[in-house]
Amino acid sequence: MLFRENIKERGIYRMRKSFKKMAIPPAVCVFLLCTLNPAMAEESNAIPVEEVEVRSTALADYLVTTEVITAEKIKEMGATNLAEAISRVPGIYVAYTDKNARLARIRGAASDQTKVYIDGMPAFPLSGIASNSASNLETIPADNIEKIEIIKGPGPVQYGTDYKGGIILITTKTGKGPGQFNLNLSAGSHNSYDNYISYSGSDSDASYYVTAGKKQGNRHLNNSEFDTDYFNGKIKWNLGHDSALTLSGYYMNTDREISNGIDQITGQETTANVSWSGDRGVGTGVFKNGKEVRLYSVKDWKYTDFKQTNIALLFEQKTSNKFKYDVKLYHVTDGNDLWAYNKTNASNPALVDYAHPIWYRSGWYSKGNGLEFTGDLQTSWNNTVTFGTKYTQIDWNTDENNSNLDENGTDKRSGYYIQDNLKLDDKTNLTLGVRHDRAKQSYSYYKTGSTSVQNSSTEDVTDPVFNITHQLDEQNTLRFSAGKSHIFVTAKQVSTNLTSGVSIPDTEKATNYEIGWKHDFDDKSSLDVAAFNNKIDNRIDRITDTTSPLYKTYHNIFKTEIQGVELEYSRYFTKRLKGFVNYTYLDAKDTNEAGVKTRAIDLPDNMVNYGLTYTVDKFQTSVLGHYFGNILTSNNTYKQLDNYHTVDLNFDYQENKNIGYFLHVNNIFDTKYWEKYDYPGDGINFMAGVNIKM
Repeated sequence: MLFRENIKERGIYRMRKSFKKMAIPPAVCVFLLCTLNPAMAEESNAIPVEEVEVRSTALADYLVTTEVITAEKIKEMGATNLAEAISRVPGIYVAYTDKNARLARIRGAASDQTKVYIDGMPAFPLSGIASNSASNLETIPADNIEKIEIIKGPGPVQYGTDYKGGIILITTKTGKGPGQFNLNLSAGSHNSYDNYISYSGSDSDASYYVTAGKKQGNRHLNNSEFDTDYFNGKIKWNLGHDSALTLSGYYMNTDREISNGIDQITGQETTANVSWSGDRGVGTGVFKNGKEVRLYSVKDWKYTDFKQTNIALLFEQKTSNKFKYDVKLYHVTDGNDLWAYNKTNASNPALVDYAHPIWYRSGWYSKGNGLEFTGDLQTSWNNTVTFGTKYTQIDWNTDENNSNLDENGTDKRSGYYIQDNLKLDDKTNLTLGVRHDRAKQSYSYYKTGSTSVQNSSTEDVTDPVFNITHQLDEQNTLRFSAGKSHIFVTAKQVSTNLTSGVSIPDTEKATNYEIGWKHDFDDKSSLDVAAFNNKIDNRIDRITDTTSPLYKTYHNIFKTEIQGVELEYSRYFTKRLKGFVNYTYLDAKDTNEAGVKTRAIDLPDNMVNYGLTYTVDKFQTSVLGHYFGNILTSNNTYKQLDNYHTVDLNFDYQENKNIGYFLHVNNIFDTKYWEKYDYPGDGINFMAGVNIKM
C-alpha cells in the first residue's frame, strides 16, 4: 500500500553547578518551543554555589537521533533549496510525490507527517489539516538559512505528537556588525537562474537580516517550468532586563507547472486516468458493480499564484536564573489555483462548455493564527520542568471554475504539555513528557448536482514520550526513546468521504521505539548507529475506487510496521580533507485484517550517501554520491524501479572577503534513472554564479 510521502535549536537546557570552581557535566536536555536565542544564556564555565543556571546547548545533545545542517554544510553540498539540503541525511528520502511536489519521508512515514518550521512558524499551514499537494520543500530557498535541525523518532512533546516522521526546524540568519548588502547572481541548465539580494547588520539594540530574490527555470521534461519570487527577514530587538522581541516573516509566490508523465518503453507523454473537476470521461462499454467503467485523460497540470505568507512575533524573557519563558503569536496564509487540461473534453466538442471546460481550475485558500507559550522552571540543580500550551485555528476553502462548488472548513487545535528533565547522575539523563491534544473540525460541502454535507467532529488524544541516555565512557553513549504519536483525520478527508458516501476513518495512532549508540573514535572521527521501530494502528491512506468514477477516498489500514537501521560515519582525514558516509535500511509493511502483509511502495529499502570535501586556501571542492535501491511502484507494468547511483561535484573559490565564485554540477556521469515509474530523473545539469558583498 502507498505510504503517502509522508528544529530549531530548541534550546536544550544544561544546568551547571560549580563546587570549588569545578564544573559538573551537562545536565538533562530540555527543549524550548520555536526560537530561543542562545545569546540569552550566560557563557561562563562556572557559577557560584548558591546559583543554579539554565543555559542552552547544542541540539545534538538531545536524547533522540538528530541532525544539524549548518550554513557551511549547505554551501559544501551546493544546495539551493531545503529539499536538496536535507537529501543527504540518513533516514530521509526526498522524493517526488503527488503532482511532483518535492517532499521528505522521514523513516518511511508519510510526507505530510513531517513538520517544517521557519523560525518557529509552520511552513505549510494546510499540511495535516487539508490535503494540499502544493506543499513543496523546493520552494524554500537555502540562501539565508543559518541552520537546519532535524529530529527523528520520538521527539520532545512541545512540538506536538501529531507526526510519525520527524521535525525540520529552520533557523534563518541573523545580522552581525555594520549594515551590509550581499548580492548573489547565478544561472545554469534548463534556462534556470537564482538571483537574490540581502541586507543585514546589528547594533547594541537590534539585529536584522532580510532577503529578496527571484528564481526561475524548468526541468528536462515538457511542462515543467517554475517562476518564484521570495522574501524573508528577521529583526530582533534587545529590550533589556534579559528580554527580547523578534519579528520574523516569510513570503513566497510561485507559478509551477507539473511535468507530464513519460512511458519508459515508448518515451511518449502519458495522461492521468482520473476523474477531476466534473469530467465525464469516455465510456468503455464495460460495467462493474452496475456502473460503466469510463476513461479519463488530463495533463498539463500547473499551479498559479501559489502564495504563502508567515509572520510572527516572539517575546522571550529570563525572569531569574531559575525561570524563563517565551510567547509567540503568528499569522499564516496559503493559497493557490490548480489547473489541468482535459483532453477527453477537448476531443468531445459536445462537452466543451462552462460546465465542462477544457481547462479546469480548483482553488485552495487558507489563513490562520497561532498562539504558543513555553516556560522552563529549574526546580533543583539537577531537574528542570518544561511546560506550555498551543492554540491554532486554520480556516480553509476551495472552489472550481466549472461549478458553484462551496467547500470550506475550520480546523481548531489546542494542546498542553509538561516535561520533566532529570539528571540521575553524572552519566545518565532522563526526560519524561506527556501531551494532550484536541482537534475540533467543522466542514461544509455544496455543489450543484451533489448532496450537501455539513458536519463537525472533535477528537482528543494523550501521548507520553520517554527518553534516556547513558554515557558508558568518554567515547561511548547509549540512548533509548519511546513514545506515542497520532494523526487526526483531516477536515478535507472527512469531507471527501462524506460526499462519496464512505465512512470516516478512525484516528491513526502509533508507538515509536528507538535505540542508538554514538562512538567517538577520537576528536577526528565518530560513528552513530540507530535502530527504530514504528508500529501503526489504523493508518490512514487514500485508496482508488475501481469503479466509475475513478475516485479516491480515505480508509484505515489495519496494521503497519516500519522498522530500520541508520549508520553514519564522519571523519577529518587532514585539516584540508573531511568526509562522511551513511546508510539507511527500511522495511515497511502493511497487514490487513486477514493477516496478509504487503510491502510499501514508492520507498527505497536501501539508501547510501557519501561525500568528501577538500579545502585549500581560497578553494574548496566537494564530491557527493547517492545510491537508492529496491523501490516498488503502484504500476502493474513497471512494478519495480532499477537501483541507481548518482554523483554531484561542487567547486567554490573565494577570491577575497567580498567576492566568491561557485560551480555546482549534478549527476556528473549523466546516470539514467527513474524517480517514479513515469518520471525520469534529471540528467547532468549545472549552476554557476558569483556572490558579492557590498
